[in-house]
Amino acid sequence: MADVGSSAVCTFIALLRICSVIADSVVVSTTSGDVQGYEFQTSSIGSPAFDRIYVFKGIPYAAPPTGDLRFRPPQDPTPWEGIRDASSFGDKCAQQPSTYPMQPEAAPLYGEFWNHENISASEDCLNLNVYTHNVYVLANQPVMVWIHGGSFTQGTGSSYPGEVLAAHHNVVLVTINYRLGHFGFLPTLEDDAPGNFGFRDQIKALQWVQANIRNFGGDPERVTIFGESSGGHSVALLVMSPMATGLFHRAISQSGAGLLPARQQGDVTATEAVASAVGCATTPYGEMMSCLRGKPAEDILEAGSPAVFPLPVIDGHFLMDNPKDLVRKKKLNRIDYLLGTNNDEYGWMLSIRNLYVDGLSAAEFQARMPNDLFFVGLTYPEGNTSALIPAVVHEYLDSVDTDDPFAIRDQYFQFKTDMGFLASTALMVEAQSALPVRVYQYEFQHRSSIFPFKPDSVKAEHLDELFYVFGIPLLREDSSWKLPFTDQERDLSLDIMAYWVNFANNGDPNNYSGAACLRDSVDWPRYKPSSKHYMKLDLTSSSDTDLRGDRMKFWNKVVPKLMGEDESTSGVLQLSWSIWSFAIPLAYFLCNI
Repeated sequence: MADVGSSAVCTFIALLRICSVIADSVVVSTTSGDVQGYEFQTSSIGSPAFDRIYVFKGIPYAAPPTGDLRFRPPQDPTPWEGIRDASSFGDKCAQQPSTYPMQPEAAPLYGEFWNHENISASEDCLNLNVYTHNVYVLANQPVMVWIHGGSFTQGTGSSYPGEVLAAHHNVVLVTINYRLGHFGFLPTLEDDAPGNFGFRDQIKALQWVQANIRNFGGDPERVTIFGESSGGHSVALLVMSPMATGLFHRAISQSGAGLLPARQQGDVTATEAVASAVGCATTPYGEMMSCLRGKPAEDILEAGSPAVFPLPVIDGHFLMDNPKDLVRKKKLNRIDYLLGTNNDEYGWMLSIRNLYVDGLSAAEFQARMPNDLFFVGLTYPEGNTSALIPAVVHEYLDSVDTDDPFAIRDQYFQFKTDMGFLASTALMVEAQSALPVRVYQYEFQHRSSIFPFKPDSVKAEHLDELFYVFGIPLLREDSSWKLPFTDQERDLSLDIMAYWVNFANNGDPNNYSGAACLRDSVDWPRYKPSSKHYMKLDLTSSSDTDLRGDRMKFWNKVVPKLMGEDESTSGVLQLSWSIWSFAIPLAYFLCNI
């Protein structure tokens, strides 16, 4: 593998651009100007393949979406003269201050990974970060572009450390910001972009990657997008979007499959609600938008309401139809896809904490159903959700001792996990695997040893796999490990990073061609409709078939029929409410994932 020494100079003949590494900094050319990153010594990372990597932070990929550019598609950044310093993170996108994590005992651990309160927030936030061990223009490393989670209302790409992944693998890692909340998703009446601004930002970042990543040692013909939670949903929506065709070649969705409810183009009721909240008249439309574009960002941020939760718009550009219908009709980009969930998504972070104390009675389980199933009625207006309650109770309580409140509680959380996460993922897996592409499904099952503050009943919950994907167990501090993961957990992290990068490199998590080092990992079988293989990711990983098959038949076959849908749409329509079953709570308290 060609590399660059401390005084090397490489000439990018195709574009007649020059990249150079001098002392402990590195300068790379982009289409907007030169950027200077820095050299990061990897001695603080366990078992790295490379003794140093190069890091570039806060590179603008679009113009600040402020003033008249607020609520408009992203525009090209203004070119700069000279060399731009890329040693510090840029601003994160405008968002409310985080109150996460909720409980003090979780703060030191989760704060180590996701705490971004020290990063300033503004609307001038459309920037990205690049991590690479090789800036040689002919290095042709696979590229992985991370789309962060946070309920589409909070978060930043800068809070996900890319150093470990880049230090272990021949890969260029890019983490991006995109507009959030009202700034990213309020619908408008503009023809070119009636909403979806956050998704359009993601498209713009991918276009920047295509134009520039070769100068950072990456191969623009091998770009993999990956993300978790709302980032996973973003990945799936990009898989559905014709605007994204050709901008990436593989995809990984973690705990999010994109089957979100969507607004129809022209529906600006959410925008009118925000306008009223900040003192803008709602008519005429042009004056409303002019007023909104002139308001301070703080006023827009404070105009929060579940009624205006961020949702995609069927705009005829980014999104051509309801996600559920695109999946049903298999109108998807033909790319290799790896996706999955955790086996207890609703275990602690997303759960109702007081249920752990005394558990639930069967009567309490049933009493919660009307609220949990409320959005079924919105999706199936001809159906009757009260008729669905006995079926749900039968599905989840017939197999447990109804005198055991803790068993009932556990089934309640499994009900939430199945309905809110797994059912939609199962449908996306089925749809994509019917195309001539490779699909791999997983369930992450390991409860990490570093969570003693969580109840014993909690298994692998929402966002737990992120520690392993980004190599957090491998961080060192002086001569010891930074966090008290076990050696087995460090091996699990090495395995998962290898699976992810192998997939990005070759479309197969088992294929180590081009890898910096090999591992004796368990073979991960490809998912096919006939076999339904998936991988159980754990300290001792293994493959299995038909993940929660009976439960998925319940949600994707039985429920639609009970709600009056015919077989031609069974298994798809219910997804417009499955995400809503947890979307509104996320808008309030799950804002750092």
